[in-house]
Amino acid sequence: MHRKIFTVGDSHSLRCFEQHAHIADSTALFGYNKLDGKTAFNLSRHEKQVQKIRRTLRDKHIIFVFGEVDVRIHIKYKATQTNTPARVLIRNTAERYTDYVRGLRDRGYNIHIFNVVPTGNFSTPEALRWRNNLSYPFLTSREERTRYTEKMNSRLDENCAEKEIPFINIYDHLVDENGKRKKELIYDFSHLNSKTADLVMSHYSFEQEAVTIFR
Repeated sequence: MHRKIFTVGDSHSLRCFEQHAHIADSTALFGYNKLDGKTAFNLSRHEKQVQKIRRTLRDKHIIFVFGEVDVRIHIKYKATQTNTPARVLIRNTAERYTDYVRGLRDRGYNIHIFNVVPTGNFSTPEALRWRNNLSYPFLTSREERTRYTEKMNSRLDENCAEKEIPFINIYDHLVDENGKRKKELIYDFSHLNSKTADLVMSHYSFEQEAVTIFR
């Protein structure tokens, strides 16, 4: 495995970069995704799992792919539970996530944060079957998820610039004029396909200064 760029994250870290020539998911090393389903907010709680991946990728570019699970489930759920405004939960999530990544970078790991991917269509028959098997409430509308995603990416943009974390923000290349996922990028009701990796390679340079952001 001679590739120099690896993704680490939730299920989007696999689907967006699956079988790509230049970017590989951590499943290429371990055979499964150690961090599938994990949230950006709680990533620091999974330090042991992150460590196992980091040690293997010490001299590589690492792309962290988290946040869609927060947007889809946890922000609305926590807002309902605690009566905390969603904007506060988004701000706190972005702050906690980037603080953790900044700490990893201070330890010598070359980590880049990927924008939260555009939300999917969870009203399809396939998605409804998936939702019927959930053990937690699915409370967000598509409009809410889109709004949360855009606000989360805006917060990540600010936090990454402040903490000198390279931020791969190609969100505008992933959505159409209506703000929905581009059809040619859709893998299923939730995920984008690996054409996403081609867009990363086209619109982002891994050799630039840490604070440089590409659009």
